[in-house]
Amino acid sequence: MDIAEYQRLTAGTDILDPADLGLPILGLAGEVGSLAAEYKKRQRDTVGYRAFKDEVREDLGDLLWYAAALARRCELDLTEVLVDNLRKTQERFVRPPTPPPHPLFDQACEPGEQLPRTLDITFVEQLAYDRGHAPVPVVRIYQGTAPVGDPLDDNRDDNDDYRFHDALHLGHLAVLGWSPTMRRLLGRKRSSDRDVDRIEDGGRASVVEEGLTAYVFSVAVDHSLFATSDRVPIDVVKACRRMTAHLEVRRRTAADWEYAILAGYRVFRELQTHRGGTVHVDLLNRSLSFTPLAREAESAIR
Repeated sequence: MDIAEYQRLTAGTDILDPADLGLPILGLAGEVGSLAAEYKKRQRDTVGYRAFKDEVREDLGDLLWYAAALARRCELDLTEVLVDNLRKTQERFVRPPTPPPHPLFDQACEPGEQLPRTLDITFVEQLAYDRGHAPVPVVRIYQGTAPVGDPLDDNRDDNDDYRFHDALHLGHLAVLGWSPTMRRLLGRKRSSDRDVDRIEDGGRASVVEEGLTAYVFSVAVDHSLFATSDRVPIDVVKACRRMTAHLEVRRRTAADWEYAILAGYRVFRELQTHRGGTVHVDLLNRSLSFTPLAREAESAIR
């Protein structure tokens, strides 16, 4: 029996109110509780308790029955639910150590409107004396010796090094092939196509990227900036995908977002440690790397 046939046949035994979602949901919760109770019995008597497997078998069957009942009320096909779940879990848990190649969004554009395929961005930290009562640490980024954008500070009372956050945009750039913020800063907006310029490279897209970057940072702070984990909380990845669902980056997977976030935070932590340095971006290999800045090079930029 396949899952589609099971869902069809369970309809004949479903005597619950067809308009009531609560009963199937409570049924699912009850079966999970029953499984927990069986596990407790097994933990109390690991040698003597022999009914565990049979009870689990029965409770799992009841769980599937309630799942079919809930799916029916929500007009969902359980086969499609399982296929989507398998795709999602494979993306998240069965992935190569480095992201595979993918087509870039601007590969059909004129060279002057394409993002650089390789790029070095140097971060230099210094003090600004015109931003507050006391000197304020700021970060300026450079492409070669040319400044890119304006110097950034943390814009808060207690410094949290968010002034290095362009590294997170570079993570988006390298791994996703997408960053309206960096495209604008690098002068690579796709102006020859008004709609692409307006929608994909315009102000709203940049605001969305800045907003999700700030949101992910607020979570990352509680996770040691992902220094001890190779996973990003799935609700964070989902939020990033929801926020960008109207943009070209919607074609990137949950795994792509996780690669991008982790890559950005890896170089962010290096920048914190060394108080600056050079981030090497490679869009074709979808990678970021870091080199500490030699004093001579820093002096030349300053």
